Amino acid sequence: MPILENDWIKINYTGRLKENSKVFDTTLEAVARKEHIFDEKRGYSPLLCRAGDEKFLIPGLARQLVGMDLDKPQTFEIPVKDAYGDRDASKIEMVPTKRLRKANIDPRVGNRVQLAGRSGTIIFAGGGRTRVDYNHPLAGKKLVFDVTIVEQLAEVEDIQKEIISRRLTGVNLEEVAIETSEDPKSITISLPNYLIFMEGLAIAKYTLGTDLHEFLDFEVVKFQDVFDYQKKEEPIEEDSSLEEEASSEEE
Repeated sequence: MPILENDWIKINYTGRLKENSKVFDTTLEAVARKEHIFDEKRGYSPLLCRAGDEKFLIPGLARQLVGMDLDKPQTFEIPVKDAYGDRDASKIEMVPTKRLRKANIDPRVGNRVQLAGRSGTIIFAGGGRTRVDYNHPLAGKKLVFDVTIVEQLAEVEDIQKEIISRRLTGVNLEEVAIETSEDPKSITISLPNYLIFMEGLAIAKYTLGTDLHEFLDFEVVKFQDVFDYQKKEEPIEEDSSLEEEASSEEE
């Protein structure tokens, strides 16, 4: 049965540049290693998204998912306007190199930088000045995606868990307890205590709460950390030799 608009699904994909077939992103670890773009800091697993929803994917790819069939790979060419748009010359700025050095940024061509809340790429450095391009790195590029829908999520509980997993990377979902209630529609998420050491936990909770409100209409999202110090009692093993000794005495 074809996937409908707003169906929750998980996909594997590989994105390539149309001009030279260079792979720039993938959910498949084997492909990432083969194409020499493997990043040990990220996880390689199917991506959660909603068919047709541009909040998850670029417009051209999001729309193509509607009507696809489960486990049937397809390849899509995405034009510039439906990908990251045209390059905008006004987003290229000259910055004093000393400003970058003060921010402990290496002014080397190709480096990604974060300045005044914007992400950019250094495209020129010399003579005390550095040119930073704030366009998306794929702006102006035609893209090609190989896509396979590997799972369709129908149960609300499964969708909730996948959204949680998407924001709390590496969490064991079996250790997360979820309770929901109505009037107001709310959800309480009990998290294992080891997550308090997770880098960026506050931001992860904020974005997770926003997702649950936006996509599943929860009006209240609560988080609680669980510290369970109960010790499980080890079963007492009976000494078989004592049993044998007692039975022999009775005889």
